[in-house]
Amino acid sequence: MSLASFLGLNTRDTGECIVKIGGSEFSEFYQNLQTTEVVLQRRDSSQATLTFAVLRDTDGRWPLAEDDRVQTWAQVEILVVFGDVEEPFFSGYIREISTDIPESGSVATVTLSCQDIFAAMDRNCRRVTWDEERESLDIIREIIAPYGLTLETDLTSTPVDSRHQNKTDYRFIRELAEENQYEWYLRDRQGGVRELYYGPPRASAEASGSKLMIHAGRETNCLTFNVSYDGYQPDRIRFSTAPLSGTEIEQASQVPQLQLFGTRSADSSDRGLDDFEWCLPPGDGNNEQSAEASAQGQAEERSFKLKASGRLDGTAYGGLLLPGTVVEVGGTGQNNGKWYVDRTTHTFDAGGYHVNFELIRNAAAGDETSSDHILAGVL
Repeated sequence: MSLASFLGLNTRDTGECIVKIGGSEFSEFYQNLQTTEVVLQRRDSSQATLTFAVLRDTDGRWPLAEDDRVQTWAQVEILVVFGDVEEPFFSGYIREISTDIPESGSVATVTLSCQDIFAAMDRNCRRVTWDEERESLDIIREIIAPYGLTLETDLTSTPVDSRHQNKTDYRFIRELAEENQYEWYLRDRQGGVRELYYGPPRASAEASGSKLMIHAGRETNCLTFNVSYDGYQPDRIRFSTAPLSGTEIEQASQVPQLQLFGTRSADSSDRGLDDFEWCLPPGDGNNEQSAEASAQGQAEERSFKLKASGRLDGTAYGGLLLPGTVVEVGGTGQNNGKWYVDRTTHTFDAGGYHVNFELIRNAAAGDETSSDHILAGVL
């Protein structure tokens, strides 16, 4: 993507980003936009950073830095163009404005640091007591409704112990999610819909988007791909609960239940050693259901022993690579097949649209078949 392509054209290029501030497109300053970077993850907020080169005018003023729309807490939207479709990508608020004026010369830098709508949920500390036996998902729906968010989840709601919220809505939801190692992130959809996903990894989902193509001739879209395999992670998690009567602590173990991303598990159960099991400390109460869910979440997260990182040509890929989705990889030998997207950093600048990604997997070998092999179309 060339930033100059924003000027004087009636059509947009694939992989181009559209920036709106305060509800209107910031097109008059596209020629100043050096870099747009958006960081997405499957837990917690998304961030965006817009970096502009600013020229001083003949009156000695810095027009962009003094534009009325450039204010903290102004709304920001970023969309990405693929073909004739403009994909909603990021929405939130300007949190910080940094202006760097050099000692000499007439070019300054203005950087807008933005956070998604979670920022609006972190402005007011609330004191609320959520009654015991209240359905947990109903609590979350009630919290997010004033922010115009809808809840997307694969969970069936479960009762929770009486909870005292003495923190912002954002921090309270984070606390609930971290107890069970749940994912929680915001996504923008078509039609102005904004969703909060809250729940376990969606490992059973079908792969979305195109395949990451590595060393595949003209079909190549993935520029680098690096894998690490961390065997020093437990295969199961033990949990304990206080008994309703008596003094003996009740214990049980949870093993990962997520669908495997390949043909051979990444656990170490066949290595001839003792079981690889770590334990959670006893909870403060006797809610066995809550302790079991927490141990299950830890077991699932620890099962992702393989991690991959790399760099993607976003224009060649032709879509958005988003955390919390399944993607297929080819051209890497036993690391072919399905991976789970953990984190992505999307960069738009004069050099194009590129994505630095982090993937995770619970399998030591992939499941790509010979007919689907990455080289099948180029041999």
